[in-house]
Amino acid sequence: MRLTLLTQTILTMAAMALPGLVWAAPDCGEATVSMAEVTHTIKTPEQFVAPDVAVLEPVVADSPSSLIQSEPLIADPTSTPQTIVAQVAQAAEGVSMPSPAAPNLAPAVQAYADILKRRISRGDAGLNLFDYAGAKAAGELETISGYTDYLATQNPDTMSEANQIAYWANLYNALTLKIVLENYPVSSIRKIKDGIFSMGPWKRDVVTVNGAALSLDKIEHEILRKRYANPSLVHYMVNCASIGCPNLSDKIWVGATLDADREQAARDFINSPRGVAIKGSKLKASSIYDWFREDFGGSKSATLDHFRKYAGPELKTALDAGAKIEGYDYDWSLNE
Repeated sequence: MRLTLLTQTILTMAAMALPGLVWAAPDCGEATVSMAEVTHTIKTPEQFVAPDVAVLEPVVADSPSSLIQSEPLIADPTSTPQTIVAQVAQAAEGVSMPSPAAPNLAPAVQAYADILKRRISRGDAGLNLFDYAGAKAAGELETISGYTDYLATQNPDTMSEANQIAYWANLYNALTLKIVLENYPVSSIRKIKDGIFSMGPWKRDVVTVNGAALSLDKIEHEILRKRYANPSLVHYMVNCASIGCPNLSDKIWVGATLDADREQAARDFINSPRGVAIKGSKLKASSIYDWFREDFGGSKSATLDHFRKYAGPELKTALDAGAKIEGYDYDWSLNE
């Protein structure tokens, strides 16, 4: 902008009237004094008309909310407005945002798991009882069938070994419940026969997995007991709907906790009178330890060693005192 001589003179005199000299104190060395040069910014008339716009710097607050990551919050495309509001509210309170939740169980799996929780109760001597009457009256046979149908669509060969074992045990137990409910009321699973000479439903093909027709016997004896290590622990996982059998668990088997869960199941059974009944220096063991002796070491002494691994105080005392297996027993009554 072109300024007249008079304007320049006035502006120069105004600048000189301002306090323009400062003393500079040195950090170190000799105390010398110098004149500091000061620059004054003079606004043009146009700048006086246009207001200054202040640029605000972010304020760092001494509060939990100041710890929130400064990156923008990007909502999941599937989030609802309520979810986004909740996330923003959590951030404002300094709450750590949770990691995405693990996927829910498939509906068929969750429905079956709910039945186990709802229909299994604890009876005398630690025996798990299943409410077949209540399940049948509530139409839960259809739910259990839906679960076995769902499992039949899965490919266990793609799973880890622990998950394969859990898969086959879950399939066996659900199929057993299905067979009993289809024939309920019945006093024993052995009453459900495939023919006049049949001893039960175990040899009937009841499911197809990966194109192979399978019976309960094939699942237990040709897959679970033969393909995987520690066949002795298989017997504490599968349930044949009988009082004499190890408990039907009130939860589905999962690979992540397989070892701990089935060892606890072994401990529960062995320390119950259905597993090992203590009669002084004599032990009456479940017939499982006779029928499948090879899975427990092949001899009575090896079976006693298996008992010792899981024995509670009472059984341990009897074993330490030299108690021996003197007989076997099994109750085929329905576990209700």
